[in-house]
Amino acid sequence: MKAVLFDAGGTLFAERLARNELYRETLADLGIALDTAAVARLRAEVHDELPEVFDGHARYSDGWFREFVRRLLARVGCRADAETVRAGLAQHYLRADSFVVHGDVPPCLDELLERGLRLGVVSNWSDRLPALLEDLGLARHFEVIVASAAFGRSKPDPAIFREALRRMDLRPGEVLHVGDHPQNDLAGARRAGLHALLLRRLPSAAGADSIDAAQVLETLLDLPARLPP
Repeated sequence: MKAVLFDAGGTLFAERLARNELYRETLADLGIALDTAAVARLRAEVHDELPEVFDGHARYSDGWFREFVRRLLARVGCRADAETVRAGLAQHYLRADSFVVHGDVPPCLDELLERGLRLGVVSNWSDRLPALLEDLGLARHFEVIVASAAFGRSKPDPAIFREALRRMDLRPGEVLHVGDHPQNDLAGARRAGLHALLLRRLPSAAGADSIDAAQVLETLLDLPARLPP
């Protein structure tokens, strides 16, 4: 085992304001009153109908996100300018104070580095992820940071994991991936040939409770002891 890759959102850090609540507040400011459950359904429906690449724009890039917001607003009959709304939401996610680093992250990363392991990030995120990790004080730990919007493919596509391997000049069997999503992280990494563990933070991701315990971490503090040989 030579390297460990991590997911970003939900694994290394959490959003201080839940995403569905942020969208609920944004829509309320535009005169659209929906409860959080309705917002969650709306976001999921629009996300699922948009292809991974829309009009040449990769998922979570500005262009893709603009179309996402346009469709979301159209669904609720809101005539607000989609670009203005997109820019406001994007600005929120640019700020480090919109996130909190999980307490088990720094000691885990430090111990892995002390053991001589190389570290990286593979995440479904905008191309601003490196800057965000820098502002959160985490970037210094990572040799590579692969964000889906910059690479052009998103997890669980094996290609994004293979891109991290390419940049690190490593073979799949030499690398472990850790993330909090059963499909994007656990299944996606294994499809690319990597070792993988699912980090089950509370509340757990949908489907996480059905994963075999041998594949699950409850805290990153347990990760060093769970590394494959």
